[in-house]
Amino acid sequence: MKNNFHLLVRKSLSALILLGLLVLIASWVGSSPVAMAQAGDPTATPASLPVSDYFSSSTLTLGDGEQLEGITIHGPPQPPAGYERPTVSLLESASPAAAGDVLLNVPAYDWFFGCSATSGAMIAAYYDRNGFTNIYTGPTNSGLMPMDSSSWLPWTDTHGDTHAQCPLTASHNGLDGRSTNGSIDDYWVYYLSGAQDPYITGSWTQHTWGDAIGDYMKTSQSASSNDDGSTTFYNYTSGGAQLTCADMLSFGITVDGTYGRKLFYEARGYTVTDCYNQKTVTSGSGFTFAKYKAEIDAGRPVMLNLAGHTVVGIGYNPTGNVVYLHDTWDYLTHTMTWGTSYAGMALQSVSIVNLAPVSATYTLGVTPAGSGSGTVTSNPAGINCGTTCSYAFNYNTSVVLSAVPATGSTFSGWSGAGCSGTGTCTVVMSAAASVTATFSLNT
Repeated sequence: MKNNFHLLVRKSLSALILLGLLVLIASWVGSSPVAMAQAGDPTATPASLPVSDYFSSSTLTLGDGEQLEGITIHGPPQPPAGYERPTVSLLESASPAAAGDVLLNVPAYDWFFGCSATSGAMIAAYYDRNGFTNIYTGPTNSGLMPMDSSSWLPWTDTHGDTHAQCPLTASHNGLDGRSTNGSIDDYWVYYLSGAQDPYITGSWTQHTWGDAIGDYMKTSQSASSNDDGSTTFYNYTSGGAQLTCADMLSFGITVDGTYGRKLFYEARGYTVTDCYNQKTVTSGSGFTFAKYKAEIDAGRPVMLNLAGHTVVGIGYNPTGNVVYLHDTWDYLTHTMTWGTSYAGMALQSVSIVNLAPVSATYTLGVTPAGSGSGTVTSNPAGINCGTTCSYAFNYNTSVVLSAVPATGSTFSGWSGAGCSGTGTCTVVMSAAASVTATFSLNT
């Protein structure tokens, strides 16, 4: 009886000790930085963020012992809860504003197929709207990429998730007049799915690439070890050197978002000059804020890779090293400070793909009309009509036409190319244009 009593006491004490240990462990886990970050604690530091949710990395050792870091970014379709995303309302232009702001007029698209592919499409659309007119040739907006995703209806996948659509990001049967399988049909299952792509499990031939940048970036392609929504980028592990696309090829790397962007532009008929990945730094060796400003000043948006998301840098303010960006989650302009974090995810690197200038020229024609007569001249020189009534000007040239009536005539006004009235007529040569100058005979 006594032995039974002592046995019962020992079991009770053991149970109490075990319970106490469990309580201590639970309280430690619940208060750890990682646990707070997983719960969306906005005060968590970047080092304690659960980056594995949206970001993973691996090391590739080359034959000479040099190491590369491969980062796979699978940023979420919606912004992480608990983090501020500062916005700003500014006039977007290529010229500095009075306050020091410099912004490029870059389209903003909602997340579709993956944050990196969406960001790639924003930059490509910017170029489409600025002289590289063969980047998008679809039926929407007369073949000019729109400024946001609202031109296309959203789509719900088999998992029940609804996403915006953009044909420059990823193609889809039924999207933008397409009547055959595209990126979504061949590669997509659901966000973060690691299953084999539908064209593999369904034993059909994948579509031919051509019009969607996400294909070339190998976003969401299981054959390239990218889960749905994911894109991979490589950088040198140590130091701040540029990992160029030529380097990648020499190392046998073809699954890289930057290299894929290069292939897309070349497929559309353009020449790529700079092509590299580089880690970002606040000073020293690497991609600095000064280099970022130089890209924007040259009229080139910058792809910024965070530890879990890809965004597009569209401008800056030098005071405080402020970066203006589009984040794939809305159409607004947001801000971050260079070298810090955005939406809880630290800035990691840049993806740079620059294009050689377009050398196109477009013809401006002037047609005299009316009962009177006169002369139309242009600045810069080229048109002197009377005799020379058409001229081929370089792309984006601002041509100012002036009309002088002959004796006994009056200049009645302009029509065509957006011109009217009797003052000068200014035509920006982004395409061929024609203008009519009407002169009336005095009575």
